[in-house]
Amino acid sequence: MERPIVIYTVVYIALFVSHIVAAANDWNILFRVIASVITIQTFFAGLILHKLGGNALHARIPVILLGAGLGYAYSGMNIRLEIIFFIIFAMILQYGTEKGLKYGELAENNNG
Repeated sequence: MERPIVIYTVVYIALFVSHIVAAANDWNILFRVIASVITIQTFFAGLILHKLGGNALHARIPVILLGAGLGYAYSGMNIRLEIIFFIIFAMILQYGTEKGLKYGELAENNNG
């Protein structure tokens, strides 16, 4: 149960530190790539935890905090109303992930 959370967290922290290093050294392309991966990892936290063998429900609270941090970063390190949109979008994706995973694997297509 803890292993997927630890893997997710270690990768997230490594990417976060890497994006700071890339920004400090003016490696703009690398910075943008890492920031994009961080964005994807933030929005799809539940699905990633599920794919790592964990429980998608464990991402419920962290996705709110990560969404707030991501919104803060994308708003230029200013507190703006945009942050709420990031939080809401992350929560909607998390809810959709939980509902989608509720039904398990897709039925096999047997072509007739």
